[in-house]
Amino acid sequence: MFAPGDMVLAGNAVSFRASFASPELTALTSALTRLVAASDGVADAVTRHDRIALSRCNEEADALVDEVNRLTAVLTAEDRDLLGEVGVTSLCERLAVGARRNAYLIEQAWAVDAALMRLLLGLGRVGADGTVGGYAANPGPTYVDRQA
Repeated sequence: MFAPGDMVLAGNAVSFRASFASPELTALTSALTRLVAASDGVADAVTRHDRIALSRCNEEADALVDEVNRLTAVLTAEDRDLLGEVGVTSLCERLAVGARRNAYLIEQAWAVDAALMRLLLGLGRVGADGTVGGYAANPGPTYVDRQA
């Protein structure tokens, strides 16, 4: 992954290479770069448990996906031959890595939320013997009856 300062340098390199291509291909690389940034924003929002930022990043990503779909539909054959040279394939690889990362982070957040809910719901239970239960069910007595 890139350090915070490296993203500016990488973005400038992509825009420099894209400047030799058609306007549609240049716009596509720009939109993909912004989509990578939105994906990183989703990861940051999930990590910080910031629902508002997560919603904002998802809305931005949805708009960018629509723009990318529109731009890829109008690419010419010459533009498609230049996809690797202008950095579109590397941006797509970064998007794939970001999608896997975000899926993992969201899965972990769901697991933590589910465990927390089980913990909270189990705190107020009263067992048959009158004792207050905790996180797990009471396994029963822990002594051995030697008179049987």
